[in-house]
Amino acid sequence: MRKGTTAVLLCIVCAVALSAGSVAALPVADDADAHASVHPQQDGAAALQEGNSQTYAVTQGDRCITLQALGNGSQTVEEFYDYRNPETHDGPNNVYSSYGTRELQRGDTTTMFVYEGSEGTSLVVIHERVGDDSDGGAVTMQFDGLDENSEWAVQDDVYNGTRPGGNLDEWSHSGTAARATWAYTGSRNDGGAIRGFGEDVTVTPYFNDRADFREYEGDITEWEVVSAEGGEYNRTSLESMTEEVTVTAGGCAELTAESVTTSPSNPSPGETVDVQATVQNSGVQAGTFTVEITADGEVLDTREVELDGGESQDISVETTFDEEGSYEIAVANTTATVEVAEGGGGLGDDVLPGFGVAAALAAVAGATAIGLRRRR
Repeated sequence: MRKGTTAVLLCIVCAVALSAGSVAALPVADDADAHASVHPQQDGAAALQEGNSQTYAVTQGDRCITLQALGNGSQTVEEFYDYRNPETHDGPNNVYSSYGTRELQRGDTTTMFVYEGSEGTSLVVIHERVGDDSDGGAVTMQFDGLDENSEWAVQDDVYNGTRPGGNLDEWSHSGTAARATWAYTGSRNDGGAIRGFGEDVTVTPYFNDRADFREYEGDITEWEVVSAEGGEYNRTSLESMTEEVTVTAGGCAELTAESVTTSPSNPSPGETVDVQATVQNSGVQAGTFTVEITADGEVLDTREVELDGGESQDISVETTFDEEGSYEIAVANTTATVEVAEGGGGLGDDVLPGFGVAAALAAVAGATAIGLRRRR
């Protein structure tokens, strides 16, 4: 009989622990300005997304876009870019363009992304799409904040003697700064890759008539960044074609709640309840956040918090519940449940959100010890 009682007690305590410790996660909203279109990867690059790539933040003005780098270190950026001209390849597919990035290319568009290759991390830009019906174009870009050991890993176009008049594009690099001007004819693309990524790289664009020089009349009308997420390429348009962007290792500022607790967890109707939460900026960039503390969707309080990357802050608010029932308290992405019952008390007063298996096992051990003492 005593063995049966102990078994029943074990089941009850474990069930209470699992139900009290459950926390529901609220979905985090995506960047509303991001393109809804998602493009599958080309066969030759799909395997590159299987690794855990680094997160980067692209900031332009007040807007920040979080990117996942392409690649997982299994291939060099030169191999991925696959630049071809008559000096490097025979046959028809050698028209001074990138052939490895065709799935990423778009007409009248500059595409930019971070690539993690076997010889280091690179910032890659591609203008236009090979084989597209375009009038060519001109782009100049200034790169600052590069690593001291950075280099142009891919220079599209640099060649020797295969074009009458020599190289048309212009390239420079000195210490932590680099600059390039691309001028390309129709049906081709242009671009390059800088290997040796710094912590904060600033890219200043000069599109079309703002380029250092111009040979062809076509225009770039879109500037987009690409992120590798869930085995797919996601594209986001930048809002300005003239404003500089900063590419930083680590994600954008993002508010999360590390914990949400209530005291007491099982109050009586009308009893004061203290709601406490620890919020954190899980990104690397500083941010100012509007934090709402809600109960069943109704806003109890709103706080403005400023947090550096990785910084946490405790917030709290007092409230009361006039009627019996279960209420869901939500802060950022985390929730907790408070049970309001006449008289409060009981087992629930000792069970706060986060009561877990370890506490349940301790309770069972204590109950078992009491049973053993009674037998003796």
